Amino acid sequence: MNNRSQPWQWVPSLYFVEGIPYLIVNVVALLMYKRFGLSDRDCALYASWLSLPWVIKPLWSPIVEIFKSKRWWIVVMEMVMAAALAGIAFTLPTPFYVQLSMAFFFLIAFSSATHDIAADGFYMVALDEHQQVLNVGMRSTFYRLSTLMGEGLLVMFIGLLETYTKSVSTAWSLGLGMIGVLLALAALYHGFVLPRCESFPEKEGDLARKTETFEG
Repeated sequence: MNNRSQPWQWVPSLYFVEGIPYLIVNVVALLMYKRFGLSDRDCALYASWLSLPWVIKPLWSPIVEIFKSKRWWIVVMEMVMAAALAGIAFTLPTPFYVQLSMAFFFLIAFSSATHDIAADGFYMVALDEHQQVLNVGMRSTFYRLSTLMGEGLLVMFIGLLETYTKSVSTAWSLGLGMIGVLLALAALYHGFVLPRCESFPEKEGDLARKTETFEG
Protein backbone atom coordinates (compact mmCIF):
# COMPACT_ATOMS: atom_id res chain seq x y z
CA MET A 1 0.00 0.00 0.00
CA ASN A 2 1.30 3.49 -0.79
CA ASN A 3 1.30 6.46 1.51
CA ARG A 4 -2.03 7.80 0.22
CA SER A 5 -4.23 5.75 2.56
CA GLN A 6 -6.94 7.81 4.21
CA PRO A 7 -7.21 7.80 8.02
CA TRP A 8 -10.69 6.26 7.96
CA GLN A 9 -9.21 3.23 6.21
CA TRP A 10 -6.98 2.26 9.13
CA VAL A 11 -7.59 4.32 12.29
CA PRO A 12 -10.83 2.48 13.26
CA SER A 13 -9.41 -0.99 12.68
CA LEU A 14 -6.08 -0.19 14.34
CA TYR A 15 -7.61 1.03 17.58
CA PHE A 16 -10.33 -1.60 17.60
CA VAL A 17 -7.60 -4.23 17.42
CA GLU A 18 -5.54 -2.40 20.06
CA GLY A 19 -8.30 -2.81 22.63
CA ILE A 20 -9.08 -6.49 22.04
CA PRO A 21 -5.96 -8.20 23.47
CA TYR A 22 -5.92 -5.96 26.53
CA LEU A 23 -9.46 -7.10 27.38
CA ILE A 24 -8.66 -10.70 26.50
CA VAL A 25 -5.74 -10.81 28.93
CA ASN A 26 -7.05 -8.67 31.78
CA VAL A 27 -10.74 -9.59 31.79
CA VAL A 28 -11.63 -12.55 29.60
CA ALA A 29 -8.72 -14.75 30.71
CA LEU A 30 -9.67 -14.38 34.37
CA LEU A 31 -13.31 -15.20 33.63
CA MET A 32 -12.12 -18.25 31.72
CA TYR A 33 -9.97 -19.50 34.60
CA LYS A 34 -12.90 -19.03 36.97
CA ARG A 35 -15.07 -21.15 34.67
CA PHE A 36 -12.36 -23.81 34.73
CA GLY A 37 -12.59 -23.89 38.52
CA LEU A 38 -9.50 -21.97 39.61
CA SER A 39 -9.63 -20.19 42.96
CA ASP A 40 -9.88 -16.42 43.40
CA ARG A 41 -6.38 -16.44 44.89
CA ASP A 42 -4.89 -18.12 41.82
CA CYS A 43 -6.77 -15.78 39.48
CA ALA A 44 -5.48 -12.73 41.38
CA LEU A 45 -1.92 -14.06 41.14
CA TYR A 46 -2.23 -14.67 37.40
CA ALA A 47 -3.78 -11.24 36.89
CA SER A 48 -0.82 -9.53 38.55
CA TRP A 49 1.64 -11.37 36.31
CA LEU A 50 -0.33 -10.80 33.12
CA SER A 51 -0.62 -7.05 33.71
CA LEU A 52 3.14 -6.68 34.11
CA PRO A 53 4.00 -6.02 30.41
CA TRP A 54 1.80 -2.91 30.33
CA VAL A 55 3.46 -1.60 33.49
CA ILE A 56 7.01 -2.00 32.22
CA LYS A 57 6.45 -1.31 28.51
CA PRO A 58 8.34 2.04 28.67
CA LEU A 59 11.49 -0.05 29.22
CA TRP A 60 11.42 -1.48 25.69
CA SER A 61 9.61 1.30 23.84
CA PRO A 62 12.96 2.69 22.56
CA ILE A 63 13.57 -0.67 20.86
CA VAL A 64 10.39 -0.17 18.84
CA GLU A 65 11.73 3.22 17.78
CA ILE A 66 15.17 1.91 16.83
CA PHE A 67 14.48 -1.38 15.08
CA LYS A 68 12.22 -1.66 12.05
CA SER A 69 9.23 0.60 11.45
CA LYS A 70 6.16 1.04 13.65
CA ARG A 71 4.11 -0.33 10.77
CA TRP A 72 6.20 -3.52 10.85
CA TRP A 73 5.75 -3.86 14.62
CA ILE A 74 1.98 -3.44 14.31
CA VAL A 75 1.55 -6.17 11.70
CA VAL A 76 3.99 -8.62 13.31
CA MET A 77 2.53 -8.21 16.81
CA GLU A 78 -0.97 -8.84 15.45
CA MET A 79 0.28 -12.02 13.81
CA VAL A 80 1.98 -13.13 17.03
CA MET A 81 -1.18 -12.51 19.06
CA ALA A 82 -3.26 -14.45 16.53
CA ALA A 83 -0.85 -17.38 16.77
CA ALA A 84 -0.89 -17.23 20.59
CA LEU A 85 -4.69 -17.33 20.67
CA ALA A 86 -4.60 -20.34 18.38
CA GLY A 87 -2.15 -21.92 20.82
CA ILE A 88 -4.54 -21.32 23.70
CA ALA A 89 -7.43 -22.79 21.72
CA PHE A 90 -5.47 -25.99 21.12
CA THR A 91 -4.12 -26.33 24.67
CA LEU A 92 -7.29 -25.74 26.70
CA PRO A 93 -8.52 -29.34 26.32
CA THR A 94 -5.16 -30.71 27.54
CA PRO A 95 -4.21 -31.64 31.14
CA PHE A 96 -1.57 -28.88 31.24
CA TYR A 97 -3.89 -26.11 30.08
CA VAL A 98 -3.08 -23.77 32.99
CA GLN A 99 0.68 -23.65 32.42
CA LEU A 100 0.44 -23.59 28.62
CA SER A 101 -2.37 -21.05 28.39
CA MET A 102 -0.63 -18.77 30.90
CA ALA A 103 2.49 -18.80 28.73
CA PHE A 104 0.42 -17.88 25.68
CA PHE A 105 -1.51 -15.19 27.56
CA PHE A 106 1.77 -13.67 28.72
CA LEU A 107 2.97 -13.66 25.11
CA ILE A 108 -0.24 -11.89 24.13
CA ALA A 109 0.26 -9.36 26.94
CA PHE A 110 3.82 -8.60 25.85
CA SER A 111 2.79 -8.37 22.18
CA SER A 112 -0.21 -6.19 23.01
CA ALA A 113 1.91 -3.75 25.04
CA THR A 114 4.36 -3.57 22.13
CA HIS A 115 1.46 -3.10 19.71
CA ASP A 116 0.23 -0.18 21.85
CA ILE A 117 3.61 1.52 21.60
CA ALA A 118 3.79 1.04 17.84
CA ALA A 119 0.16 2.00 17.14
CA ASP A 120 0.26 5.23 19.14
CA GLY A 121 3.60 6.15 17.58
CA PHE A 122 2.34 5.35 14.10
CA TYR A 123 -0.71 7.55 14.64
CA MET A 124 1.60 10.46 15.41
CA VAL A 125 3.84 9.80 12.41
CA ALA A 126 1.22 8.99 9.78
CA LEU A 127 -1.06 11.97 10.54
CA ASP A 128 -0.26 15.64 10.81
CA GLU A 129 -1.45 17.60 13.85
CA HIS A 130 -4.70 18.68 12.18
CA GLN A 131 -5.56 15.10 11.19
CA GLN A 132 -4.69 13.83 14.66
CA VAL A 133 -7.23 16.22 16.19
CA LEU A 134 -9.88 15.34 13.60
CA ASN A 135 -9.53 11.60 14.16
CA VAL A 136 -9.17 11.47 17.94
CA GLY A 137 -12.91 10.87 18.35
CA MET A 138 -12.90 7.98 15.90
CA ARG A 139 -9.82 6.56 17.59
CA SER A 140 -11.38 6.52 21.07
CA THR A 141 -14.78 5.33 19.81
CA PHE A 142 -13.42 2.19 18.19
CA TYR A 143 -11.21 1.44 21.18
CA ARG A 144 -14.31 1.56 23.38
CA LEU A 145 -16.22 -0.62 20.93
CA SER A 146 -13.55 -3.27 21.31
CA THR A 147 -14.01 -3.02 25.08
CA LEU A 148 -17.73 -3.64 24.71
CA MET A 149 -17.07 -6.60 22.46
CA GLY A 150 -14.53 -8.14 24.82
CA GLU A 151 -16.43 -7.61 28.06
CA GLY A 152 -19.91 -8.24 26.70
CA LEU A 153 -20.44 -9.88 23.34
CA LEU A 154 -17.51 -12.29 23.45
CA VAL A 155 -18.29 -13.56 26.95
CA MET A 156 -21.98 -13.87 26.05
CA PHE A 157 -21.10 -15.77 22.87
CA ILE A 158 -18.84 -18.18 24.74
CA GLY A 159 -21.60 -18.71 27.30
CA LEU A 160 -23.94 -19.71 24.48
CA LEU A 161 -21.27 -22.06 23.14
CA GLU A 162 -20.99 -23.65 26.58
CA THR A 163 -24.74 -24.31 26.56
CA TYR A 164 -24.63 -25.71 23.03
CA THR A 165 -21.47 -27.84 23.29
CA LYS A 166 -21.91 -28.89 26.95
CA SER A 167 -18.16 -28.42 27.32
CA VAL A 168 -16.36 -25.49 28.96
CA SER A 169 -13.03 -26.21 27.26
CA THR A 170 -14.57 -26.60 23.80
CA ALA A 171 -16.57 -23.38 24.13
CA TRP A 172 -13.58 -21.31 25.24
CA SER A 173 -11.34 -22.88 22.61
CA LEU A 174 -13.81 -21.96 19.87
CA GLY A 175 -14.39 -18.45 21.21
CA LEU A 176 -10.72 -17.55 21.61
CA GLY A 177 -9.86 -19.26 18.35
CA MET A 178 -12.32 -16.99 16.55
CA ILE A 179 -10.66 -13.93 18.07
CA GLY A 180 -7.35 -15.32 16.83
CA VAL A 181 -8.78 -15.51 13.31
CA LEU A 182 -9.99 -11.91 13.65
CA LEU A 183 -6.50 -10.73 14.62
CA ALA A 184 -4.93 -12.68 11.76
CA LEU A 185 -7.32 -10.99 9.31
CA ALA A 186 -6.51 -7.62 10.89
CA ALA A 187 -2.79 -8.27 10.38
CA LEU A 188 -3.37 -9.05 6.71
CA TYR A 189 -5.57 -5.98 6.29
CA HIS A 190 -3.10 -3.66 8.00
CA GLY A 191 -0.29 -5.14 5.94
CA PHE A 192 -2.04 -3.74 2.88
CA VAL A 193 -3.72 -0.59 4.12
CA LEU A 194 -1.32 1.05 6.60
CA PRO A 195 0.54 3.83 4.79
CA ARG A 196 4.28 3.47 4.29
CA CYS A 197 5.15 6.85 5.70
CA GLU A 198 8.12 6.12 7.96
CA SER A 199 11.85 6.17 7.64
CA PHE A 200 13.93 3.96 9.91
CA PRO A 201 17.63 3.27 10.08
CA GLU A 202 18.73 1.35 7.01
CA LYS A 203 22.44 2.04 7.37
CA GLU A 204 24.72 0.90 10.15
CA GLY A 205 25.78 4.47 10.87
CA ASP A 206 22.19 5.60 11.38
CA LEU A 207 21.50 2.63 13.62
CA ALA A 208 24.63 3.30 15.67
CA ARG A 209 23.63 6.94 16.20
CA LYS A 210 20.15 5.94 17.35
CA THR A 211 21.60 3.29 19.64
CA GLU A 212 23.93 5.86 21.21
CA THR A 213 20.93 8.13 21.82
CA PHE A 214 19.05 5.25 23.45
CA GLU A 215 21.99 4.37 25.70
CA GLY A 216 22.35 7.86 26.98
